[in-house]
Amino acid sequence: MFFTIRGLCCCLFAAMLLPAARTIPLTAETIATTDASKADPSLATRQEIYEAAEDIWARVQALNTLAPEFQGQNNTEVAAQVGGEATFSCYTYHLSDEMVTWLKRDDDYLLTVGQQVYAAETRFSAVHSDHTEAWELWVKDVQMSDAGQYECQLTTHPPVSFFFTLTVTQAEAVVVGPSEVHIEEGSHLALECQVINAPVPPVYIFWYHNNTMVNYVQHKSLQVDHLNYTSNLVIEKVSPHHAGTYTCEPHLALPANVTVHVVTDKRPAAMQQDRNKSEDVPASSSSGSSSSLFPASASNLPFILTCVALIGCCLHSRSDTQTPVG
Repeated sequence: MFFTIRGLCCCLFAAMLLPAARTIPLTAETIATTDASKADPSLATRQEIYEAAEDIWARVQALNTLAPEFQGQNNTEVAAQVGGEATFSCYTYHLSDEMVTWLKRDDDYLLTVGQQVYAAETRFSAVHSDHTEAWELWVKDVQMSDAGQYECQLTTHPPVSFFFTLTVTQAEAVVVGPSEVHIEEGSHLALECQVINAPVPPVYIFWYHNNTMVNYVQHKSLQVDHLNYTSNLVIEKVSPHHAGTYTCEPHLALPANVTVHVVTDKRPAAMQQDRNKSEDVPASSSSGSSSSLFPASASNLPFILTCVALIGCCLHSRSDTQTPVG
């Protein structure tokens, strides 16, 4: 049966190409063929026609199949992060009006047929681009539960399926170095934040100082630079008011914190503030203590002696006024 169909196609295409075959350009091969076919003038013409028919037949066999440049798309791995987006692209070739069905193979769950969505969640959608011959499945707000195997099923004859594996990660920020930094006043402070487990660079990386964003602060001593997965916060000359908690918060990633202590007069800024408060409070002690009533200092010595003399006089005069009982 295959030979019959192939023969009919060859005959049909031979008839179509016969006029064009009469104007075949002369080359080294055609000259050699012409010399060899002097005995049979129609030999060269028939050979060229059959070669052209074979080429067209190869093209016919490619109809309703995947394009050769996209045959390696099976078992494609797609990476996404929590809260981000995932795109699966299934390319076709001369698929005509046939449609593509998307399924989540792990759960045997029908997602879309053509551009009609059957998934219960609105996070899934199907898009068909005619100019790229692609059927795409879009997943928004990706969750960890979305990870697994997906199937692109072409309604060809016979049916063709291609599989994709989605890997989902949770991106997070990491501040390089210890979680607490002690630095002297007037020194140079540099904090570096890196984003890990992210398939693509974050759209932004914000820095907060005590819950106040500082990325766009108009201050010469503070500068923030962002490049791909890394952000750097630099303070040229640290002051006591720079002490506190710094938070690195990238887009679609868990934040990271670092606490900065500014050392002033060889003491951290927080300790220095506590000492100043303690000096403002008057000194106190328990009641009945002579040191609180009469501070022991050389300048108060005359006052103490006077008080002692007065107490002695009072006691002596009291003893003289008492009469004995007879």
